[in-house]
Amino acid sequence: MKPSPLMTRIRQIWIMTGWLRHEAAAAAGMMVVRRQEGLSQEDSQGDEPEAAAEAMVGQVGVDTEGKLRKVRILDDYIVPFECDSFKMGFGLRFVILCPLIHPLSCNGFYFQFVRSKRGLNDVPLGHSKPFDAKQAEAQLQRTLDKLTAGEGPHYKIVKVYTASRQVVSGTLTRIDADLIDGNTDVQHRCIVEIWAQPWLEQGHDITFKCRNQKVVQARHSRSVEWAEKKTHKKHSHSHSHHALDKVDHLFHKFQIRFERRYDTTAERQMRMRIFRQNLKTIEELNANEMGSAKYGITEFADMTSTEYKERTGLWQRDELKPTGGAPAVVPKYEGEFPKEFDWRQKNAVTQVKNQGSCGSCWAFSVTGNIEGLYAVKTGELKEFSEQELLDCDTTDSACNGGLMDNAYKAIKDIGGLEYEAEYPYEAKKKQCHFNRTLSHVQVSGFVDLPKGNETAMQEWLLTHGPISIGLNANAMQFYRGGVSHPWKTLCSKKNLDHGVLIVGYGVSDYPNFHKTLPYWIVKNSWGPRWGEQGYYRVYRGDNTCGVSEMATSAVLA
Repeated sequence: MKPSPLMTRIRQIWIMTGWLRHEAAAAAGMMVVRRQEGLSQEDSQGDEPEAAAEAMVGQVGVDTEGKLRKVRILDDYIVPFECDSFKMGFGLRFVILCPLIHPLSCNGFYFQFVRSKRGLNDVPLGHSKPFDAKQAEAQLQRTLDKLTAGEGPHYKIVKVYTASRQVVSGTLTRIDADLIDGNTDVQHRCIVEIWAQPWLEQGHDITFKCRNQKVVQARHSRSVEWAEKKTHKKHSHSHSHHALDKVDHLFHKFQIRFERRYDTTAERQMRMRIFRQNLKTIEELNANEMGSAKYGITEFADMTSTEYKERTGLWQRDELKPTGGAPAVVPKYEGEFPKEFDWRQKNAVTQVKNQGSCGSCWAFSVTGNIEGLYAVKTGELKEFSEQELLDCDTTDSACNGGLMDNAYKAIKDIGGLEYEAEYPYEAKKKQCHFNRTLSHVQVSGFVDLPKGNETAMQEWLLTHGPISIGLNANAMQFYRGGVSHPWKTLCSKKNLDHGVLIVGYGVSDYPNFHKTLPYWIVKNSWGPRWGEQGYYRVYRGDNTCGVSEMATSAVLA
């Protein structure tokens, strides 16, 4: 039957004017059938409530004001939201009388309500049920990846035993699993609780309850994908809408965390392009990692490789010239090597320092070596001055780089080192004001350890103290934790560009993966927020990143 002109006109008016918000709320509130709570109640009462509701779907009726309405159903809504004064919550089955032509209008946005069927892992409100182990492992891995990319903690999955899921103002997933602590490489049996409330900005609370360990709590924000989906839905009718870009989101978080400020929009765009390229490098490092290291966003993530190398500062040795050091006479270690050794536990290593925006790694490597030798010799742990070397070493170039070889000679010629407190670090070259009366340690020279011989390094470390080394720092730019063992093509032994300090060694065993990772413990000079509280673990045994190419030690006078 052809509609009358009057009816056609009425429908045209509806299309042009839309629906007032309070009318939509009133329409939504006309009929609400509460879902039966509890599986036993559903089983005992059968399908009568649902059958009655479904029988009304699609029916057309007239409300009390004479307006045409059509019945639709909203089922299994998880996230609560508010439509004007009518609040929709958990556990309700909504039978809604909607306009024939328009979908329900709420606060300027349009919602199409359709019925959804329960999936395998859907859970009734308040109930707990087993969760598929493979899906639980995938969820846990995504969560760990997000934490690794942020502030941590850093864990690696060994095995997932069981998992359960419960809907309680969000979704609470409990996972029983074996995890490896990325900071200690020790395996623990843990219960991991992931409470997801994705409609909140910081919508994921994670709790790690591991046997005989302190409870660890962490939080990460809702996923970028979720934000993109919500943003797209919210602005789908706006011509000015642009989907939230994942890189832009990560870059914004990077700026906040590391307090980056750019003077112009052009500079910010340039830095974001560099950041985007560095994300690809991070992905490549993680994909090709042969150890247990994790690489992610660090304070160097908006720097080019050239800019980053300016923050390291080690010059290349001229292989045709003698270093000026004597060949080290390495004493043979009596007995079997201990499986692990750490000078930090013997009060021979000072706190992690920060060279700042200055290429002075060479100075920190040398003072760290001398601090260790002095502690072993006298039993006193003292901090010595790097700034004195920046100001008074005329062979090296302060923040523009230098060599440990030159620094040893400079200390000998100057007459020793003052304490850090007497000659504090300022991260820039200034006038030399060394006071010989305040010299507390002197050196007579330095020695070169056999190149490429990590066994000799191990013997020297055990009997003398921490060792100054040069290292290829390619993998360190984005290092977050674990035993670093990159491909040699990504970290050549020939391109040494950073001076650091070996303070110990150890072994990480992964029986479930049939893997053993021996490593060196390396003290860096980029502050305690970098790496593993300022330290770097690098694979031991195959000259990874040139770890044994430039190993030296001072000789105290």
